Amino acid sequence: MNFKESDEKEVISNRAKFLEKNGIAYADHVTMTCNHGETITLITSHHLSPLQSEVLVTQQKNIALFLLTADCLPVSLYDPVTQTIALAHISRKTLVQKLVQKTVSFLYEELGVEPQNLEVYIGPHIKKESYAFALPLQEQSAALENCIEIKDGLAYVDLERACCAQLIERGIQAENIAISEIDTGTSRNHFSYYRMKKNREQDTPRMATTLMLT
Repeated sequence: MNFKESDEKEVISNRAKFLEKNGIAYADHVTMTCNHGETITLITSHHLSPLQSEVLVTQQKNIALFLLTADCLPVSLYDPVTQTIALAHISRKTLVQKLVQKTVSFLYEELGVEPQNLEVYIGPHIKKESYAFALPLQEQSAALENCIEIKDGLAYVDLERACCAQLIERGIQAENIAISEIDTGTSRNHFSYYRMKKNREQDTPRMATTLMLT
């Protein structure tokens, strides 16, 4: 799926197969290149991609939003009232920046999306039990202070808890948040940048999440 890791023709072929399996034409997908920033992009028509962005938003039908992740949280948001979708790349860095809350604010201010109407799905990501760092922990902030457990000289970071806390604080109903149980840090059926780096493996492939209104 990742142009950075594989031959371009192979990646295009893999993406096309993945999309077609899910009833989406390759020409109808828009993908983003993420750098842990704060850019939110509203898609109003078919765009050349990839776009430099952390979040893609659209109200257009039959345009598939496409995101590659390994351990970060692929967060899908859907408002059935205004028929709006958003796909966000939520990482430790973007949690510190409160990007998920900024996304909800963008949806409200630009498209009239009421937070309490949003339905959220957090896809496969690394769980706290697999995500440990030596002390002192870098990039510690108020956004994460209640989501870190110190154990045996290591800091275990709970990205999932931090993300949910920010969503609920911004007005999302807790019962409207669904979370994948898959831990990319331990599942051999899923890619993990953290695990591969820890084990000094060479490749760091990515998985795809796609979201589309039909």
